[in-house]
Amino acid sequence: MRAIIVDDEAPARRRLRGVLQQIPAVTRIDECANGRDAALLLKRGAPDLVFLDIQMPDLDGFAVAAAASEERPPAIVFVTAYDEHAVRAFEIQAFDYLLKPFDDERVIATVNRAAEFLEWIRREGSSDSAFQGFGDVTVDFAKHLVRRGGRPAELRPKEYALLVALLKRGGRVASRLELLREVWGYAEDVMSRTVDTHVAMLRRKLEPDAAHPRHIVTVRTFGYRIER
Repeated sequence: MRAIIVDDEAPARRRLRGVLQQIPAVTRIDECANGRDAALLLKRGAPDLVFLDIQMPDLDGFAVAAAASEERPPAIVFVTAYDEHAVRAFEIQAFDYLLKPFDDERVIATVNRAAEFLEWIRREGSSDSAFQGFGDVTVDFAKHLVRRGGRPAELRPKEYALLVALLKRGGRVASRLELLREVWGYAEDVMSRTVDTHVAMLRRKLEPDAAHPRHIVTVRTFGYRIER
């Protein structure tokens, strides 16, 4: 997996490079010290993973992200010192974000999830992907059948639609608004708590411990994602 670090601060780039060098899945690491060079690099090449600082003097991270290839978009992880940047990051379909100062474990977990996400994207492009799942849960899209531990899991239609909407993102975060539009058509009488309620029902039916979910994970203040 090829990773690019984009940050105007050399110590921050060195810090992140040091962590990435410990991860076997990362086979190449490139660096950019400013947003304009990064935008050109993203237009020319097709990296797998980009760690992108948001606050840079010449071109901010959001503008750089817009230059990424639409045909083969990388998994973009925004790096920021401000928690409020997270909502906008996910709105433009970032894979994740890191809040400075970050610890090694957080970076490693993010890279491992990105590797799973990219592998899922590759499978989507090379097969009909009739089956997906996580943990001991499998979903047969052709038959609209969900099994847990080999046994059928009885899901209501909206629960199944919500599960499919989350699965098809391959680990990318889905906002509550995205899910409302996709699953419920975003009628005016449907509130965002509807998503939370249905997620809670999915967890009770599919998670080993609904109170401490491992696979249907909350992204604070924004939405949900699947972790395999």
